[in-house]
Amino acid sequence: MAKHARLSASSAARWLNCTPSALLAEQFPDTGSRYSAAGTLAHSIAELKARKHFLEPMGPQKYGAALKKLKADESYDPGMDAATDVYLDHLKALAMQYDQTPFVALEVKVDYSHVAPEGFGTADCIMIAGDEMHVVDYKNGSGVPVDAEENPQMMLYALGALNVYRPLYGNSIQRIHLHIVQPNAGGVKSWEISRKDLNIWATSIVQPRARLAYNGDGDYNPGPWCDDHFCPARATCMARAKKLLEMEDVAGQDPATMNDSQIGEILTRATSLQKWVSALQDYAFNAAMSGRKIDGFKLVEGRASRDWINQDDAFRQLQEKGVPEAMLWERKPVSVASLEKALGKKVFIEQAGELVERKPGKPALVPESDKRPEWTPAEGAFNAV
Repeated sequence: MAKHARLSASSAARWLNCTPSALLAEQFPDTGSRYSAAGTLAHSIAELKARKHFLEPMGPQKYGAALKKLKADESYDPGMDAATDVYLDHLKALAMQYDQTPFVALEVKVDYSHVAPEGFGTADCIMIAGDEMHVVDYKNGSGVPVDAEENPQMMLYALGALNVYRPLYGNSIQRIHLHIVQPNAGGVKSWEISRKDLNIWATSIVQPRARLAYNGDGDYNPGPWCDDHFCPARATCMARAKKLLEMEDVAGQDPATMNDSQIGEILTRATSLQKWVSALQDYAFNAAMSGRKIDGFKLVEGRASRDWINQDDAFRQLQEKGVPEAMLWERKPVSVASLEKALGKKVFIEQAGELVERKPGKPALVPESDKRPEWTPAEGAFNAV
């Protein structure tokens, strides 16, 4: 079995909206990133904690050794401990809803090829009790908040899990709960769908689009999924370039001014344009670093930096020469957010909750799709900004 499915669940929001992108993406190497490496490590820590609690009782020594090995990874961040605790706590809370111990499986290989050719993936946790199934996915990132509602990745995992466990449970599972645990961007989000509605979505939406996507057919359709789902072609995609650069349709009757509606249209496009230009810059830099020539650009040496050859030795010699120790060190208070990340939200609230005040944030202009409630100037009359 291939390492990555062409119609992967994690990129489903992209290939369901832009069907040719699935085949196009295969032209680009999977280079990975420090973010993906950190996500993989955090998932391993989350799995270890869940496995210890639900599946494989471990003594302190065995568990401690396994956790220590994971923490030795260069991608480890102390905040991962608190974040993965949120994941484990959510799984515990789900299990405690039931009078009898539910069935729990971790890192489940799911196959949804009956709706998407060669489709498969790995669900972080599947929990089954009575006529209910819970599909839980841990997200370590903080950049793009992920919703559980109508989440195609989670819905494909659910279809695959129903397929995997059909020999054991038949059609007894009728209610499916999808959970996104993203401690660094919104916490826990859940959504419920019936088995009937899930199957309707699979046959009416997924199957026809999956056939197009698998064969590279259909029309390119650039949109938020280009960036939110890290399309490998997001920098060089011609369809995206044309869509972002063709601005003539927003020109007003008066060539000297634009109305508010036209300004809104341009701002909507400009948000995507900024992300596209950033991706283009990264692409061009990497191309130049590999020896290719990008017309109109060249590589130059960046601003040089300086560092101590040996800090301990340098500071010792400086003190011997009369430089006060106080001049060699800076003492800065930790921010509220940094301490909360290090301690974990639950411990932070217990230890420091009464010591923190919440100040209203400054108004920010965001797309209408943002789920935060709208702020009006009238509110500002009662709250200092």
